[in-house]
Amino acid sequence: MNTMSLSVASLKFPIKRLLPRQNPLSLVSKAPSVSVMMRTLATATPEAVAVPLGTMPPYHKATIGQLQTFDLPQEVAVTEENRAMGKAMIKAWRKDGILQIKMTPAQGDMLRRCFKTSKDFFKLPAEEKARHIDDQSFAGYIASGEELTDGIADYSEIFTVTKDLPTSDPRVQNKWPCHGPCPWPNESYKGMMNELMTLLGESGEKLLKLTALGLGLANANALTNMTEDGWHHMRILRFPQVDKTNGKGKTGRGIGSHTDYGLLVIAGQDDVGGLFVRPKIEGESIKNWQSSAAGVNENDDKWVYVPPVDNVLTVFPGKSIRQPFLWIPPSLRAIDS
Repeated sequence: MNTMSLSVASLKFPIKRLLPRQNPLSLVSKAPSVSVMMRTLATATPEAVAVPLGTMPPYHKATIGQLQTFDLPQEVAVTEENRAMGKAMIKAWRKDGILQIKMTPAQGDMLRRCFKTSKDFFKLPAEEKARHIDDQSFAGYIASGEELTDGIADYSEIFTVTKDLPTSDPRVQNKWPCHGPCPWPNESYKGMMNELMTLLGESGEKLLKLTALGLGLANANALTNMTEDGWHHMRILRFPQVDKTNGKGKTGRGIGSHTDYGLLVIAGQDDVGGLFVRPKIEGESIKNWQSSAAGVNENDDKWVYVPPVDNVLTVFPGKSIRQPFLWIPPSLRAIDS
């Protein structure tokens, strides 16, 4: 399984849950101003806009999600139509914890090209991939089993893109964490991922403006003003085939249950799928700002499987959005496919 995700973090600073199936790859990124693919009409549909490309992995307790899908406007002006769309988005997040937005066919093609580029990188020998790391920007390659969730190794292997800046930038010279040159594998990979981040960033800007209008704010830029030149970053992930793991983690578990940091997360998954979300349950209290939600409720039957849909991205709020928007970010997990 492959995924790509972009995070938007508030105040100019910057996971999701996937499980193993058959050769998954995923790209996940986080950024303060994130963009998603756009279309002309501001409309919403009650369910997926296309037939899911994958099926729910076996041996997992979950229901199959029917998510609302929104078609973003070309521009977010202060109109009653856009206010209504913003309110509908907030309602969907509060109910389901996640929503979908449409991409144009051209944008969908761009995402698939990025998946292909990412797969080519992850096929390289381990010693070659391990050359692409940076201790200051914390960008670059992370091998399967290096990251932990609730003390258990995750099976995802990752390429992270943080704030890619030249060494001459004052923030880099002042040793700001996660700011500095990205150790790109090559110029083709760099160009492809930067183009994707631009597309995602544009959609993120629109989503934040619609959210501000949905909250009844007079200024549609109230949220984007806080995220301008923020710590946007992207994570490109691949999950190994369930029977071809390195044995460091837990069978059938790509990344354990968790909530995502940042303000807004936009993610794309390939046709294998593997993303699960757990919306807030009536009467349940998970105070993830007081203690970690890692591993919480990981094996219960309240999870919702998010089937992969062609030309669609998923969007969900991070922890930074909890207090001002009065909702709890969803718990996520991923499976190896």
